[in-house]
Amino acid sequence: WNAYDNNSNTADVSGHGTKVAGVAGAIGNNALGVTGGAWNAKIMPMRISNLQGSITYYSIVANALTWAADRGARVANISYMVTGVAAIQDAAQYMRSKGGVVVASAGNTSAYTATANTSAIITVAATDSADNRASWSTYGPGVDVSAPGVGIYTTAVGGTYGAYNGTSFSAPLTAGVIALMLSANPALQPSQVDSILMSTTDDRGTVGRDDYYGYGRINAARAVAAARAAATTDAQAPAVAITSPGSGSSVSGIVHAAYRRPSMTA
Repeated sequence: WNAYDNNSNTADVSGHGTKVAGVAGAIGNNALGVTGGAWNAKIMPMRISNLQGSITYYSIVANALTWAADRGARVANISYMVTGVAAIQDAAQYMRSKGGVVVASAGNTSAYTATANTSAIITVAATDSADNRASWSTYGPGVDVSAPGVGIYTTAVGGTYGAYNGTSFSAPLTAGVIALMLSANPALQPSQVDSILMSTTDDRGTVGRDDYYGYGRINAARAVAAARAAATTDAQAPAVAITSPGSGSSVSGIVHAAYRRPSMTA
């Protein structure tokens, strides 16, 4: 949906969206171009920017999140620096209430930002090819995890490909990993996604969480394995009761019994 113009024209007017989408979900195993993090995921394009690729009103972003959440999106990526915006936090929380997760870029200011951490949005900083913090990556208490964001090869408008830098690409790579986690275990709740993603990272910088890397650089293999392991199994033994025939009666021959599964609550 085009939340900027309030219509169905989702053409990429700046090129940013095509690059971001390719990182998250470019088709793989087709001998063409690049492969995205979750190459079988479906992309729901949402236009939120003006012709220059900038956000004009944060309310447009919030409306886009709500629109996507109401139509079943499980992962939303916002490759903009929006974590501290209350309206977007509220919309992200709404998406979480419907089982979805929101990921956003930390920013490319190279500076510290005091934006408080929020459980509504997973905020992603950038690392380079040496697994160190990218010098331009914004840092601070709002950062949850980090992901590669330097020289990321992806799709571009017009069917071409190129390498790009920015937390705009760290975020969709993280969103792609979350999509893989949900494909391995669709029953995961947002809080479980948070916990698994952050507990399976490769710790970087100061031991534990820090303002540069968050809980560490994402590790797709460990995150997906942990998501699969978190799948619940029914370990409840069935309860059996004979209601018919009643006391004092008898049956003979072959008797068919029906089993009704008890209701289950999460």
